[in-house]
Order: sequence, then C-alpha cells, then structure tokens
Amino acid sequence: MLLLHSILWLLVGLAAAWDISQRRIPNRLIAIGLVSGIVLQTQIGGLAGLGLSLLGAACGLGLLIGPFALRVLGGGDVKLTIVCGVFLGWLGVVEVTLVASVLNGLLSLGIVMSSRALLALGRPPLSDVKLPYAVAVAIAVVLYTSEFLRLF
Repeated sequence: MLLLHSILWLLVGLAAAWDISQRRIPNRLIAIGLVSGIVLQTQIGGLAGLGLSLLGAACGLGLLIGPFALRVLGGGDVKLTIVCGVFLGWLGVVEVTLVASVLNGLLSLGIVMSSRALLALGRPPLSDVKLPYAVAVAIAVVLYTSEFLRLF
C-alpha cells in the first residue's frame, strides 16, 4: 500500500503544482495515473483489484460530472478525481471528494473574508480569484491515505 499511496501522492502533488502555475492539469499526467493505478491495483488484488479500481473511477466521474456540467469545475479536476478513484476505490474517492469540497469551500470563504477586509481598509478587493481544486484534492488524498482523517 505504501507504493500505491506514494505514487498517488506524487501524482496529486504534480497536478496541484501544475494547476497552481498553469491553471490546467495535463492529460499526460492523468494517463500515467490511470494506467499505473489500474496496473498496481490489478497486481495487488487480481481481478478484484481491477474491479475496485474501475468502480472507483466510475464513482469519481459520477461525483463530479454534475459540477463539471455546471462549469463549477474543470475537466482536469474531474479527471484527477477519476485517478484518485482508480487508486483508492469507490469509498476512498467519495471521502476524498467530500473532504476536498469542504477544504475548497473553506478556502473560498477565506478569499471572501479577505476581500471584505481589504474593502474595510479602503483597498481594492480581490477580483476574479479562481481556486485550483487540485490543491484541495491533494490535501484530501494525503489526509485520507495517512489515515489522519477518515470519515467512514
């Protein structure tokens, strides 16, 4: 499991860094994540591991297809969640998505409060700030895989 989690940490860390700097997550990184996750899960658990990874991928897609359709999240965020599902299975991706959404909401609240504080000081507020969701996903993955925070 350590190898599985280490590779996932590397993938989500790279995705978060790329999302911060470029505002996108490269498809090549997603493809590497999908292939490596499916291969590792299959090697660890056989056909059951393959099934777990495919079910996790489907669950990751199902969880974020709505926000993507509403243009709340980008396609890279959805694909990164699918990669998390391949590595963590359906239950893991549900928990990571819930925690990432809460973290992203808290970060958004911080931006709103900062803008209001700037207004109170007579300075121009923050405008058109878009949070990179991959950062919240990366934090949630680390919390989940380190067993620091388990909801279920």
